[in-house]
Order: sequence, then structure tokens, then C-alpha cells
Amino acid sequence: MGLIEDLLGNNYLITPSAFFLLREHYPEKFTLAQLIKFVKSKGAFVVDLEIAEEFLSTLGLVTEVPLATSAGKSDESGESISHEDASLSSLEHEEVENEILANPIDSTAENEAEIESSSEVLDSYVSTGEAPYNEAPDIPVFENRGEKANFSEGESFVSTGASEAETSETPEVDFENGYGGFEDNAVDETMTPPDQEIEDSESSGEYNGENGGIPKVLYDEYGVPVGYVEEEVLEEKSYSTYSDVVITPKPGFSYRAASIEGDWALIFDVKNVKFTPPKVKNASGKEGELIVKVYSNYFKSRLKKMRKILRENPEVGGVIDIAKLSYVNSDEDVTIIGIVDSKRETRKGYMFEVEDGSGTIKVFVNRENEESKKFFQIMPDSVVAFRGRYSGRNIFFADKIFLPDVPKFKREKPPLEEKVYAILLSDIHVGSNKFCEKAFERFLEWLNGEVANKREEEFVSRVKYLVIAGDVVDGIGIYPGQYNELEIPDIFDQYEALANLLRNVPDHITMFIGPGNHDAARTAIPQPGFYEEYAKPLYKLKNAVIISNPAVLRLHGRDFLIAHGRGIEDVVSFIPNRSHHRPAEAMVDLLKLRHLAPTFGGKVPIAPDPEDTLVIESVPDLFQAGHVHVMDYRIYNGVFVINTGTWQAQTEFQKMVNIVPTPARVPIIDVETARLRAVVRFDQFCEGM
Repeated sequence: MGLIEDLLGNNYLITPSAFFLLREHYPEKFTLAQLIKFVKSKGAFVVDLEIAEEFLSTLGLVTEVPLATSAGKSDESGESISHEDASLSSLEHEEVENEILANPIDSTAENEAEIESSSEVLDSYVSTGEAPYNEAPDIPVFENRGEKANFSEGESFVSTGASEAETSETPEVDFENGYGGFEDNAVDETMTPPDQEIEDSESSGEYNGENGGIPKVLYDEYGVPVGYVEEEVLEEKSYSTYSDVVITPKPGFSYRAASIEGDWALIFDVKNVKFTPPKVKNASGKEGELIVKVYSNYFKSRLKKMRKILRENPEVGGVIDIAKLSYVNSDEDVTIIGIVDSKRETRKGYMFEVEDGSGTIKVFVNRENEESKKFFQIMPDSVVAFRGRYSGRNIFFADKIFLPDVPKFKREKPPLEEKVYAILLSDIHVGSNKFCEKAFERFLEWLNGEVANKREEEFVSRVKYLVIAGDVVDGIGIYPGQYNELEIPDIFDQYEALANLLRNVPDHITMFIGPGNHDAARTAIPQPGFYEEYAKPLYKLKNAVIISNPAVLRLHGRDFLIAHGRGIEDVVSFIPNRSHHRPAEAMVDLLKLRHLAPTFGGKVPIAPDPEDTLVIESVPDLFQAGHVHVMDYRIYNGVFVINTGTWQAQTEFQKMVNIVPTPARVPIIDVETARLRAVVRFDQFCEGM
């Protein structure tokens, strides 16, 4: 495609003079992505002559005079253009102009993908899932307390509609809404048409009366007068980065947590893992061989870790390599452990194809066997153990299926001397015009002592930790149409805005902040952290600790597994009856498989590092995730599982895919028990909810 078509396909226009200036260099000297990135930095959507000349200047391709108006310049073939040839260029000028006006703007997925990948933005995918079930159990509803947060304590139910029996022991109390969100401060300037026709000035493109009585004329990109302005004013940013948001602790408020000594450690962080990349045997080694070696090492690492986990199960015994099955009697029960390459349903049962590094074999499970129900819980590329008999024809008949799973019993941990609480958040999405800024500011005021009663005062005074599990900003170019929903369209300003808000968190509260798919970080998981070039304001916060995605945080002897939660997408795709509206169920499935993203090459991009760091090697006390914007929690085999919702109201894209968020809810975790103690709601301050 030509330059005009490429720009039109991405909602950009180009003037004829700029086209003739750029066409001789495109695409040999610059790419479409480079041009659009430069134009976007100028805050424009039309490539005019001035922008084109400046763009070429940055590339060292300065052209003094546009091709369409020059005499004696060379064309693309190197031949000289005479004055007679220049008259032909004017015809081309008219044809190009007609083409621009005639062609409708139709964005194509291919060009969008090219621009997003070249700008190193993060991809996101959300499937529709199932519609939420909205019937709630019969619980008491307290009076709305005006300008105070809605607060609940005790048993809690899942706000997405799950029944009380399926959820954790802490039902959340619902409250009436009725408070609006923030006002949009964006300035919408419209041009007033001129009262009389004003002739075009060929020399400067604008006309000013000598006596100052006639204002300056404003022309469009084709030289047509469209209006006038009284005077030019340098336009400042039309958005706020919250530099004026300053919240101080309430005078006289006592923080018990300030006198409690902090006890935390990063048990696992991707940044601390030293990878040893594979090396080519000699200088003539092929690149393809190196890539195969990388993937081979990744899955060998996964298999090794999973075999260790499965062997901890006392029921898993007599493990043998697939390659040695031919030496086993056909009536002898043995166990094989392998990666599930594929699975399918047959007339009489279910068939798996499994490999363990030594060989590959087909595993059959009879439909009448109770174990066959686990067929639907097993995702591609997960590691599973099968116990049964070898038929001698490369088919293994399994009677028992063992998932890695979480043991049902855990050791009791010693109690703490004093109660300490942690707040878990995720998906703040600062920079979106759907960001619940008033609700978040109200939350910060609450942390600084603006509470409603003694119970809230007790909770706030003992909050020692704040954990944020990814998508702290909204990013740029993450989903279709996002730019129209950005309040802060600059990624640097988004992180500055977030830091300006988080600096109001009291100093005695240690914040742990990790990345998600909207953040300026590696697109594929695991994500070592934020790119410091973009998120530098976060690194400067004195009480913030930047963690990876995933990470294991030990608070006072209790292990918290923190992940953004993109693996939920694959669970919803592969396991029946799973939905984004009930993310805790999908998180339990990940616990059963002991992996945060089992399927390689699905919806979740996974980096083929030499070691698989997404394996859940040790059983946590608490498993936190976000990503799907729905708060949900439950207990599975002693592990408290919680998805911490969002601080963003429903976007147009979420409406399209039927995602109903539950924003501005603050779960308070009792660190000693690793259980939910209470939920404080600020959603009445979130506009659009």
C-alpha cells in the first residue's frame, strides 16, 4: 500500500505538499510507525508540510523545497524534472487531493498491530464470559452515611452474584449509591465562522489587517478558510496530573501501625532470578536451533518443577519414564508424569497425548471412570500424573489422574503479638477518563484518618501494608478506541499522576507495586517490573517497593502470592463454566494446576525464559490477582483466593464484551490469618456506577 492509504487506514491525513515531500523516502528511509509516532507527538492527525519537513530533519533527510513546487529536482528514478514536468506534478497534486477526499477512513487491524508493536505497547484481550447473576442473599443494609465511605465487616458475599455457600466467610454489605464522580475538565473549543469572505493569502496562509481590526484567518490543511481567531495563545495541558492533591494525616489521629515494626521480605521476585541463556555450539550455529533450545529449556524447567510437586503427594508412587514403559508388565500399575500436549473426547472416553522428555504416549481414560471428570480441568501444556497400565501398543490406560493441586492440610503458624492489616488493590488505571479519581482521593483521605466511626479508626490505625497488583495506569494503545477514553494521553504523565496520588499514603505504610498488561513493562509474563524510564516517579516514592509480576511477598511469616492475573483469560477459554464474572473460580483452577499461566501460545503472551518462573512451587497463604475488574474471593484448601477488582468504571470496550466491573472497593486483610477482615466501599464516589 502507498503512504496515503497507510495513513488513511490509521485515521491520519496528509496534505499534498507533504505527500510529495515524503513519498520519495517511504518506505525505504522510514516506516509508517515512525511517522505516526512523530505526528502523534505533535498532537496532530494531519501530516502537513511543516511536520513533514521537521520529521525528515530528525532523520537527517532534509529537503529544502517540496518536489511538487521545485524545478530541476530529481524524481525517484534519479532523472531531472524540467519546468514542463512540474506542470504534470500539479495534475498529480489534484489527483492525490481527490483521492484523500474520496477515500473514507477505515482503520485496519494489520496497521494498528504494526503501530502498537513498534511503540512497544501492551496487548490485552478480554472474552465475554457469562452474564453475571445478580441475585444477592438476604443481608442487612445500613444507612448511607453521606460523605463517608460505605463500610462492611464480618461475613462477605461475592458482589458478582455467587451464592453465599460458594464464597468465603466474609459477606460484603451492599449500600445505596447516589454520589457523582469527577467532572471532565477537558476544554472543547469551537471555531466561529467568519462574518465575511476573506481571500486566501498565497504567501503566508493567513491575513492580518494593517490596522489590527481584522483578525487572523484559520485555514484547513487544503488551504480553505474555516474560521478566525482573535489571538494565538499557547495551549497548556488540558488535564491534571494531581500535583495539587495534598492530603495530610488528620490532626490527633493515632496510627498504631506506626509503632509496629515492619516484617516483610520478597521471597520471590523475577528480577532476582539469574537466567542462563543457551549458547550456540559454534559460530555457524543457526538462529532457529537457538530458538528451539530456548523453548526446550523452558518446558524442561516446568516438567522438573512439577514432577517435584507431584512426588510430594503420597498417593503418587511408582513413577516411571515413558520411554521405559516397554519394560513393564501389562498387568502392573505404574505412574507417568508428563506435559499434556493435546486432549480430545472420544466415543468411549477421553484421550490425552503426553510427553515427559523421554518420549510421547497416548493416555486413555474411560468415560465411566469417576476420574474422567478431571479431563475438563486440565489445560493444554499443564503437567499431570496418570496411574494405570501400559497396553504395549503405545497406549496407556489410566485409572487415576493426579493434578499437582494444593494439599488440604497446612501447618499452623504462630500468632502475632498485635493485629496488623494489609490492603490489597489492583487495576487503578490512572489516566483513563473512567478512573474513579474522587473515589480514590476519598480512599486516601480515609487512610489519613478521615473515618466514620471507631471500628474504621481501628482498621486504619493498624494498616501497615498496601499491595497493588498491576495496571496501575491505563497505558496507551491497549485496546480499540482507548485513545478516546484517555484523560491523560501521555504515558509519562500517567505515572507522574499516579505518584502524585500515592505520595499521600502515610509514610508508615509500605507499598508494594507490580506491573500489569497496561503498564510500561515487558508485554509477556513474567514481568520483571516497570520500565524505569517511564515509571521513574514511582521509583522515587520513599515508602514504595517495586515488585515483579508475579512475586511472593512474606508478611510477618505469611506468604502472599501476588500476580496480575492474565492466566484467568486462558482458564475462561479452556475450562467449561468459567467466566470473567467469577474470577476466583478461575484462580482456584490455576492453584489446582500449580501454574499461573499453564497454556503456552494461548491468549496470554509468555516469555520463553530458560526457567519457568510461573510455576507455583510453594503453597501460599493468600493468592491475589486482578486484571478482570471484578472483586471475588473464596477459600480453597486453606488458601485465601481474592481478585481485588478495579478503580475504573466501565469502559466502552467492556460494555461491548459484557464486562461489568466492581470498582472502588478496598479489601482489608488480617495478616495473621491471611483472611479478609472487612471491605470498605467508595463506589458511591465513582461516576458511572
